[in-house]
Formats: sequence, structure tokens, C-alpha cells
Amino acid sequence: MIDRCALLIVTVVVLFSATTTSCAVAAPPSESELPKRIVVANSSSWIPYSFLDDAGKPRGVLIELWRLFAQKNNVEVEFKLVEWADSIEMVRNGQAHVHGGLISTDERRETLHFFPKDILRIRTLVFFDEDVGVRDLASMRDMPMGVIAGSAEEDFMRKRFSNIPLKLFPNGESLIKSAIDGEIPAFVSDYPTGYYHLIMQHSLDRFETGPTLFTEPIKIATRLGDKGELDRIAASVADIPRAEILRTLNKWLIPEAELPPWVWPTVVASILALMLAGIGVHLLTVRRTLRIKTQELRSSLAKLSAANEELDRLARLDGLTEVPNRFAFLEMAPREMERANRYERALSLVMIDLDHFKAINDQYGHQTGDAVLKKIANIVRTHLRPSDVFARLGGEEFAMLLPETDSQLAAHLVERILDNVVTTAMVHDDKRISVSFSAGIAEYRANDTLDTLIANADAALFKSKALGRARVTLAAAGG
Repeated sequence: MIDRCALLIVTVVVLFSATTTSCAVAAPPSESELPKRIVVANSSSWIPYSFLDDAGKPRGVLIELWRLFAQKNNVEVEFKLVEWADSIEMVRNGQAHVHGGLISTDERRETLHFFPKDILRIRTLVFFDEDVGVRDLASMRDMPMGVIAGSAEEDFMRKRFSNIPLKLFPNGESLIKSAIDGEIPAFVSDYPTGYYHLIMQHSLDRFETGPTLFTEPIKIATRLGDKGELDRIAASVADIPRAEILRTLNKWLIPEAELPPWVWPTVVASILALMLAGIGVHLLTVRRTLRIKTQELRSSLAKLSAANEELDRLARLDGLTEVPNRFAFLEMAPREMERANRYERALSLVMIDLDHFKAINDQYGHQTGDAVLKKIANIVRTHLRPSDVFARLGGEEFAMLLPETDSQLAAHLVERILDNVVTTAMVHDDKRISVSFSAGIAEYRANDTLDTLIANADAALFKSKALGRARVTLAAAGG
């Protein structure tokens, strides 16, 4: 059934940035080479991300993105799709080189290394059974909450809602079937997975979603100590043309005009009854049936449309700093360049990279590092106009596009921001954390492409780093 209905999956718009990883089970390759064969572990029933179809073949967004990587680099990728907990254990014990994509948690980071850049971002929430009458977590009390064993959802619920008893399931299909059968009053799931299974079981209208529990990125992970080839694989994934990635993702968009499978059988049955038993009575039956089904269809499509819009928004937003992400930046930048060229207006690109950020993570922990990133993003935003574009490209790297601003004016602005960052108190355990950034600025010229503009700004940024960091450097005239 999955093969036949795979295109009915809720929209999953994915940011696939410079993000894929690998770890070496066999002898490590040379610095310049990728391994010829990579074993990738993931869930066998995590629709639409990774799952086995009715023929037992690996399918899903993550699967296709890994296949793009394999094709581009002439390497063999073998997928090991098993239950959630088993997929993580396969990486831990060396049966797989990498986990194809999962949420980073404190417990998982004890044995796994996560590549810092995101593959995609997902929103997780609670689905409540309206027939039971439960509407929020406070009402659960002694009622069991369904979660997948070994999942980030289980970890989150045990830490934040330890008073709610959990009922564990091996996969999403068994979890949601149990909810539909009335065995549990609510379950925790990422939005697309829960939405898909409820649509397939014609139970969407029966369940009400609660507030978002968390929005987290999906990352690739290896066993601790096996990160050597991670960077090389990630760099090669980053080279996959964006157009190819988008073509892949389009396969997983739900066609909003497609009717559920129950509509046409209902209509046909009603027409046959009309022919056999007389027009008068059965005409009313047909109208009533069609009216009810039409209302149900409209309700489902309205919810679906809202879900698609929300997922599209999240796909363009960095979940940590709540500024646009790399995907959004690459969409907006060409439009700003075209506008600057058309009206002959100035446009400056600023590339920003935090100084010694790895040392902050190593010394104070990733939670403190995340707090620093959020703080800096907030500082930058207070200095910008509504027309300016500010995005997090990944890790500690940010970019600004400043319309109607030449490089000199941009430099004055960025220097003010840098002074503000340096003088703003950032404290961890009563100790002040020293934070600064380096920046490079390139002014747009009529013959620039986005690649050349970024390259010019990056070269200026590199010069700032070489000159001692905590400074702003302009790109050389003409590139």
C-alpha cells in the first residue's frame, strides 16, 4: 500500500545543506578520497523520511538524498533499515558507518558524534484522541502516552513530563494503530509522520494536535571516534546542485487536489442505488452523502494546507536562532541582486564567522554555545532594517544582505554590531565568556553571480581571520 500511496505524504520541505556524514568501520581512506562503500542505518518505518515499502525496498526523503550523494561521488551506499532503537545501536557497535539522520540528544551524544549542520528540521507535538476527551498534557495524569522506544520523543517526555506514564512502541505504524484502536488516548510524533498515518487510516478528523513540544534538526551521526571522514563526505554532499535536491523533494509533496480513495466508491454506489430503487428518495441520499463527504474533504484539505504552510515556514527558518536559514538565504539573495541590478542600487554582502566558537563549545558545553549563537543573532537583528536579509548559514556562520548600502556604509554598521557583541556580557557559571566575530564585506557588481559575491566576501572574511580576528575587512575592488 505504501508504494501506491507514497505521494500522499504531507509536504516535507527539506534544507539539505552541507550536512552528510560517514564514519569508517574499515581502514580509513586517504585524505582526498571518500570510502567506496558506506553502510547507512535508519528506521524501517519512519515515513516519510526512511521506511521499507511493500516490496522491502528502502524509500523516503533521507534515502533519496543519500542516493544523490552516492551517485554524485561514485560510491556504494547500503541501507540497513531496522527498528529505531536497533538503528542507533548498529552505529554504536560498528555495524553501520553512519546513521542517516536523527535528532541529537544528550544521551545519544555520549556514544555518537553528530555533524553540526542540519539535514532538515521537524516539529514534534502531541496528537490527542477527541473521542477520549483529553485536550492537553495536564489532563493526562495516569493515562498512558504512546511514544516510539528509543526515540527523541521518549527522551523528551521522560525529562519534561516524568509524571505521565509512557507506553512504548517499536515504530510509528504500531504506535498510531494503537491510538486509532483506542488503546491509548494520545501519542507523541513528528508532524508529517503522524499526519501521514492518520490520513491513511481515515482518522485525521478524530485527532486534535496540541502545542509544539519541540522543533529540532535532523543530523547525521557516527560512532564517537569515527568522525575522520565525516567532513569529507559532508563537503561532497554540499556540492549536490540545489536543483537536484528540490526535484527529489518534489516527489514527496502531497497533491492537494487529489481526492481521498473513499469519494468515488461512495458516489458510484449511490448512483447504482438511484438506478435500482427510484430517483426521489435516493437523490436525497446521494446529495446528503456527497454533502457530508465534501465537508469532510474540505476540512481535511484545510488542515493539510495549514500543515503545508507551517512546514514550508519551518523549512526556511533556523530553529535555534529563529532567523532565515541557508535554504531561505539562497532563495532571497538572487532576488536582491536582481533588484540592485535593475535599479542600479548598491548592495553589500556581509559574511560573519564567530571567533574561537569551537573553544566555547568545548569549554562550556553545546548548550552554552547555542545560547551564545541566539544572543548574537538577537544583537544583530536589533541593528538591521526590515529590508535587510540576515540568515544563519550553518554552525557559527551568518550572512547579511544589505540593500541600498555600499561597502563603506556596511562596514560602519558591522563594526557597530561587533562593538556591541564584544561589550555585551555573556556569562556561564558566573564567568564572563569572551565573544567576538570576524567579518568580510563584498559590494555587488553588475557582473557578479551569487557564487562570486559569496567568494569575494569569504576572501575578505578569511583576511579578517588572518589579521587577528575580531575585525571587519572589505573585499578588494573588482573582486
